[in-house]
Amino acid sequence: MSITAYKVEAVGHDRTGKDFGYVNIMYRYGNKQPCPRPDQCEKMEVMWADESVYGPPAPGSKVGDFIQTWLMGSWNCGVFTHREIAQQLMDTFTGLKLKELAWFENPREKALKNGKPRARRAKWLPEREVDLVYLYSDYYIDAREPASAQTDFFTVTRVDAWGVSTWFMCTPEAAEKLIAMDYDNLAVKETTIVG
Repeated sequence: MSITAYKVEAVGHDRTGKDFGYVNIMYRYGNKQPCPRPDQCEKMEVMWADESVYGPPAPGSKVGDFIQTWLMGSWNCGVFTHREIAQQLMDTFTGLKLKELAWFENPREKALKNGKPRARRAKWLPEREVDLVYLYSDYYIDAREPASAQTDFFTVTRVDAWGVSTWFMCTPEAAEKLIAMDYDNLAVKETTIVG
């Protein structure tokens, strides 16, 4: 079995794919494991990423409409975005929820990779303060036994030998509206997930 829908994900570049100077976000590391599902944790624990999703150099300081996640792993239940964008999307579409973020300082904000104190502000920190949230769907569809979506947005799941993988997706009608909203740093692409 399989399901075909529109995968929605944040990208770390502008619409032309030439400007990669946008901030990246990452889950807090250390002894902490990222929350397996957003609806199972009180807040998402995050910090600014000092590395780019696309490799060196470090990401830039521009803040896009959506913020790409560095090393997301197999859980892709949603996107990081500004609170006002999340609210606008929740008012327009069904199946969306938001999760508050708990911010932590990246150890590299104060020290370089070699351990020496940083002389000036890191170039990969955001150029301005932003109020971000995690926008996701807690309506799950199993790719092995797909059912028709009852909401505009949903999360497709698949269990295989590597564990559980997820995709943040929407219906073709929702994709059309979302693309027309013309957000920066957002990719909406038709995708088939084989169960």
